[in-house]
Amino acid sequence: MAAPSSAPGGRLSGRARALTAVGVVAVAAVNVAGIWDIALARRAAEEEAARTFASDTAARARALEQTLSDLQSNLTFLAASSSIARLTRAADSAASVGLREAAESALLVSLRSHPSIVRLAVVAPDGTPLLLVGRRGGLPVLWVSGVPTGHEGAATDPERPRLVASLPEAAAPGNRLEVEVAPALLLGRADPEERLCRLADAGGKDVAKHAARGQAAPEGRIEASSPVRAEGWSAPGPWTLACAEPERLAIAFTEPRAARQRTTLALNLGGMALAVLLGWLALREVRQRERVEAAAHEEARVRDLERQLFHAERLTTVGQLAAGIAHEINNPLEGMANYLTLAQEALARGDTDSAAQRLRGVQQGLQQAAGTVRQVLTQAEPGQAPRAPVDVNRILADTVEFIRSRREFGRIRFGLDLAEGALPAMGNPIMLGQVASNLLLNACEAQPSGGAVDVTTRRDGGCVVVDVADRGPGVPEADRFRVFEPFFSTKQSSGLGLSVCHAITRQHEGDLKVLPREGGGAVFRMTLPALEGGAS
Repeated sequence: MAAPSSAPGGRLSGRARALTAVGVVAVAAVNVAGIWDIALARRAAEEEAARTFASDTAARARALEQTLSDLQSNLTFLAASSSIARLTRAADSAASVGLREAAESALLVSLRSHPSIVRLAVVAPDGTPLLLVGRRGGLPVLWVSGVPTGHEGAATDPERPRLVASLPEAAAPGNRLEVEVAPALLLGRADPEERLCRLADAGGKDVAKHAARGQAAPEGRIEASSPVRAEGWSAPGPWTLACAEPERLAIAFTEPRAARQRTTLALNLGGMALAVLLGWLALREVRQRERVEAAAHEEARVRDLERQLFHAERLTTVGQLAAGIAHEINNPLEGMANYLTLAQEALARGDTDSAAQRLRGVQQGLQQAAGTVRQVLTQAEPGQAPRAPVDVNRILADTVEFIRSRREFGRIRFGLDLAEGALPAMGNPIMLGQVASNLLLNACEAQPSGGAVDVTTRRDGGCVVVDVADRGPGVPEADRFRVFEPFFSTKQSSGLGLSVCHAITRQHEGDLKVLPREGGGAVFRMTLPALEGGAS
């Protein structure tokens, strides 16, 4: 019978794997698209932030230029005023006092109007300061007139960081207005605070710098620079305004969208993991079902093969059993034929006593054949065979006489060494006679060219021991246990004789075994429980 195909299960498993693979690919594609979208959005935000930052830096540079231009324009106008241009150190007249007061007021007003200016000084053509205003604690104050250049309060102190301009230019005759600007105040505060801006002159030296909070080694910065026109100042122009800020600030407006996309991506990844897990569980379930179905198909196939084999074995067993029964019945039939021939010869001689004795042998053969048939019928229930006290010596003597009468065993010498008196045991005489007959026949058939068969009985404690010895080839040690198995034979026979003998002996609560005989041959030893008292 051919093994059942598991192709449907294989196709189901293949479809499940294909669907799982499609699901995984789809979820992976969605996630890849999400990642790509986030990357594109971030890149676009970075580019837009860079453009916006560059535009803002340029706007700051233009605003700084405008601040410088307005400052120079206002201060030039102030320097050209009569109060500044006509100011002298003399203060001996009311006009001089009025000019000084007017100049002081004008300078203080300019200081208040321009927070980036830290000092203003009116300097005579010979370099003598005529009037000086500055800041103390952030408030405009008037310094003492006539303080020499280089004093702590002087606007032209070379030790202080400054941007200085002289209006009008130093080469022009008359009083000059010198202005000192704080570079940081000129640059102003960057917005937001993490933005870093620096103002450098044409030589690359910092003019002003706004130190951003936490700007040390910023990660992921965007930078922009723009030129600033600045003429007439102590730092050579044109200047360069360079600003930088963290990239995260520039793309902060895209973070909510990126966060939503990351959440979607995480959910997709979780869905993909769940899909893979469910797909794996489904595949495992399909494989398990396939294995169970395959095992069921295989088990059904094995059961069918077992039924076929059992049927074939049963037919073989029936044939072997029939052959064995024929063999077991043929043995007494041949003996009966011999006895009938001898009886006819005795009658022909007129020897009625001898004829009667031969007829009793025929009766014994008939009983043995009938016992064989009964043994087969009662094989399933051996306890049903009737038992009675028997004399083992008598059974063996009759069986030896019965076998000795067969012509084919004329070259065999039979020896009897029986125990004195009776050897009583509880058993079935027909079945025990069958055992004795089989053992003697096996011993004779083991010596087809002639030999000796010795039968010995004795009582050993509570047991009756019977030995049937021959001078044949013996039984190999490896086969001494198998010779009692059904259908096992070493001489091309049915293999049932010794098996039946062993079964009958066990039914009588005895034992049957084979031993090697000293000098060659085999000894079959039967042991039966002895019966106290005589046989009936």
